[in-house]
Amino acid sequence: MSQGYRLLSEGIPGSLGLSTSSFPADARRTRAWIAVLPRANALATQQSLAQALDSLAGQRLDGATRVAVLEELRVAIGESIGLLKREYAGSSLPLAPVKSAAARQVEAFHIALAQGYRKAAVEYCAPSGSVPMLRGGSVATALARAAWHYTQAIALAWRVYRSPTAGTWQGLHRVHGFAVECKLDTRSVDDAIAGAPVEVRALYLQVLLMAITHPLAFSQAEQDQLWQSSADFAGRCALATKPPQANAPVVPEDADRGPGPGVVGDSATRWLEMSAFVAEVEAALDRARDGMSLLMPARGNGVRVSVEMLHRLQRSFGLSAARTHRRLPGGHGMRSVFGLSALHYHLAGQRDFDAFMRHATQHIVHQADRANWVGGGGAKVPVHEAQVLDQSLGGYRLGWAHADQIRARVGELVGLTLSDGDELPEWMLGVIRWLRYENDGGLSAGIELLARRALAVGLRLDDGSEPLRALQMDAMEADGDMNFLAPNTLDCGATRIEVVRDESACDLEGTPGVEEILAGVDVLLNAGDYALLRPLRRDLVDAAMAATR
Repeated sequence: MSQGYRLLSEGIPGSLGLSTSSFPADARRTRAWIAVLPRANALATQQSLAQALDSLAGQRLDGATRVAVLEELRVAIGESIGLLKREYAGSSLPLAPVKSAAARQVEAFHIALAQGYRKAAVEYCAPSGSVPMLRGGSVATALARAAWHYTQAIALAWRVYRSPTAGTWQGLHRVHGFAVECKLDTRSVDDAIAGAPVEVRALYLQVLLMAITHPLAFSQAEQDQLWQSSADFAGRCALATKPPQANAPVVPEDADRGPGPGVVGDSATRWLEMSAFVAEVEAALDRARDGMSLLMPARGNGVRVSVEMLHRLQRSFGLSAARTHRRLPGGHGMRSVFGLSALHYHLAGQRDFDAFMRHATQHIVHQADRANWVGGGGAKVPVHEAQVLDQSLGGYRLGWAHADQIRARVGELVGLTLSDGDELPEWMLGVIRWLRYENDGGLSAGIELLARRALAVGLRLDDGSEPLRALQMDAMEADGDMNFLAPNTLDCGATRIEVVRDESACDLEGTPGVEEILAGVDVLLNAGDYALLRPLRRDLVDAAMAATR
């Protein structure tokens, strides 16, 4: 018995006992059973299909019979998956309990089908582990179906910002490993449900590339773009037995995790050679125009992406090196608020934007109420307690106990403070680079620090439009310039922009309350709803214009 066959056959769960009756394991009888399913009652149909898969998992069959039954069930399950997806597609995160249950059922269907087809491949090749004569196509079909459903389960977990179910990654590694051993990894298998022929090798390389992009750092729409790009570049990537470059991610052979920097003590034997994808991201940045560019495969149409997304891709490629750097342990608590409006509210002494602008322009000195902060005031803009899991010079990995109380998303601004209420807090400014909903109901996220201190300001344009709330901050570098963070609706080419500051803050900063210092701004970073802006000082602009006359 080969090593690949032994691993393929190990760890496949049996029946969980969801049904008290045995499902008829025969293709003709299965077809008749599906025909009388209560399709008008979607929930009852889903429960019946789940019970059928569970019963099938506990039965001893030959590979051909199992595949024949699964092919009949797979069509009906595909219909149920389509209905379940409608329940949570486009919903805000975290998902409500009913919608979360729908997503988990879809994932469970994919995993059960993957395990069923994997078990069929084991049965086809029993007991020696060799592919029987004239059965190569059947075994290839079982392996391709298993790999596709494992990939769909991983993709769903990423889409709802969760870790894949335990055993999913290991199952995919084992299916691919046996396909390579049998020289079936490049066999193309027709699949009407997948919408295109499926090849184990191409599918495996695609999901490895997706994992390296760190999908939890991208929006759902961006994940769709990444799936398309990774499919285009999978054929130009390969598994190497020697490190092809200094930052090549390690691909586990039989671990329940995706590619990455490896684990201390494990001996690496495979690396993902992805230089073509990395080079194309760099090339796309070079040819970017107006904040957008195209990721161009060797053939076919390009994928239109934002420059900011390309920068995040570059950051993801570097994570395999960055994660090897020593991070400091956490354990202490922090307080957090989410979004520009919430942080501005607390930086302005728990005043809404209208009150802040009125007091600032009328030179009214506002005395913030320490007791209000200590007592948890400002309930309309809640402060959430977080736990520091670990930290580095560039940011924090934080955890929150109750994800259902937090509306967070990738790219959202976060205000952080170490204050425990004894003093008025000083807020740091960060941005969510990735987030993950945990199985215990909590939320964890990676926060990149943008500034260690921020100041609430208002920006007024000369076109008579409503003023915009913004944050003034110093760059993280010691000699960094003053920057602003504002909604990306700001007209960056305005000829006159006023910065309105609070009188009490001006006393501390030594700067005037209303200052006409901007003659337009440069956009340093466009992060979805927000833009990081660098002011163009009027005196420098006037001098430059005079020099051109």
